[in-house]
Amino acid sequence: MKDIIVWAIHAPAGTVVLVTAVLAMFVKKGSAHHKKAGSWFTVSMMIMLASGIATAYLKNSIDDMMLGGIVMYTVFTAWLAARHKKNEPGLMEITALIWVIGFAVTAFFISMGWREVQAPIAYVMWGGLAILLALGDIRNLYHSGLSGTQRIIRHVWRIGFSLVWAALAFTDKIVKMMGANIKSMQGEQLLLIVGIPTMLILITTLYWVTRILFFSDKRLTLSGNPTG
Repeated sequence: MKDIIVWAIHAPAGTVVLVTAVLAMFVKKGSAHHKKAGSWFTVSMMIMLASGIATAYLKNSIDDMMLGGIVMYTVFTAWLAARHKKNEPGLMEITALIWVIGFAVTAFFISMGWREVQAPIAYVMWGGLAILLALGDIRNLYHSGLSGTQRIIRHVWRIGFSLVWAALAFTDKIVKMMGANIKSMQGEQLLLIVGIPTMLILITTLYWVTRILFFSDKRLTLSGNPTG
């Protein structure tokens, strides 16, 4: 059952994620092509994550389930930042806030021994990140939404965060297909297969955040859908 979910749903959706992410990065921001690529990215990402969580449940892998849960949240809130203009936050934003608070509570409970895990401190870090994200959501709701630069940056960095984990999941599949694992790989292989793709995403995300903060122009802010 796990293999069917992985190869029939998870892997194809992940492939669409990577293709549409590249398209969204390089087409004109705010254009019809960018919006369409972004929509396909969001839908395929949610399918990939949902199938990944289902597979993790069948494997009894709490780590993978938690990872899928937090990335699903960042994808959803990145989409909301692109979809909603100022003074528009509502039920979906509140739902996302409840989700991430629930994630934080679960992570802290796991770290205190609710479930047996190899690295409890990692769950403290996940819980801390979730609290920071929740504070951002509370600020968003308190100010009736974000506009301009803040809204665009929120969209960009949350997409970048999600893409890093999508890329790591993809490279993990490549490593397993090679009959290896991360610990046994040589440094050069690890850099080529895992390090470079991840760094390219981080550099691209940093580039857009820097450009928006210091070099943005009207073309980046007039569109209802922000750049990202």
